[in-house]
Amino acid sequence: MTTLTETLRTLHRIHQQLADLQDRLARGPRQIKVTEANVKKCEADIATAKELYKTARISSDERQLQLKQREARIKDLQTKLHGANNNKEYQLLKDQIAADQQANSVLSDEILEGLERLDALQENVKGAEVVLSKTKDELAKVKARVDEQQERLESELVRVQSELAEAEKPLPEEMRAEYNRLVKGRGADAFGPLDGGTCGGCFTMLSPQTIDQLRLNKLVYCKSCGRLMYAPEE
Repeated sequence: MTTLTETLRTLHRIHQQLADLQDRLARGPRQIKVTEANVKKCEADIATAKELYKTARISSDERQLQLKQREARIKDLQTKLHGANNNKEYQLLKDQIAADQQANSVLSDEILEGLERLDALQENVKGAEVVLSKTKDELAKVKARVDEQQERLESELVRVQSELAEAEKPLPEEMRAEYNRLVKGRGADAFGPLDGGTCGGCFTMLSPQTIDQLRLNKLVYCKSCGRLMYAPEE
């Protein structure tokens, strides 16, 4: 006949197995969720990179248009220069041409820098697209791995739950309600194996009388934490 101590040892072991299986089952969806979040972040990074490129492209186009307009104005001023009516008008036109040429020189440098930045931004877009592709591949692998693991873990969970139901049969009827309440709220943490002279759950020192009761296969609850106590194997 199975003793209470043996039953509690077995139940604690099975509840620990259940807790481990349930944790591993929950871990899979969490891994998928994390990888899906990585994909979304990569998609957001691409959108940002493309927007930066678009803004820089518009700015570059505007500068090039401004340069063309100033070059056209310089040509127009040069035409007027040849037909100047007096020295004052001639000098004013000449000064204006020099000022526009200087402005165009600065603008040309800005355009060159802008084009270099455009190249860098375009590379950023390509790099972000590569990262997204790799992250999507990783998501597919994680989903496939989790699906395979979940099927195996769920099968193992059914087996352990069946083992638990069998192991609970020897429990005395008078303690079933309290046992069910404890394991529903605490799972494997409902049990406190004797650890030297303390409760293995909360490490509270036990009286010699309590220790003797445990060793005599009596039903004992820890007075400090309420755990179901049992004496471990020697």
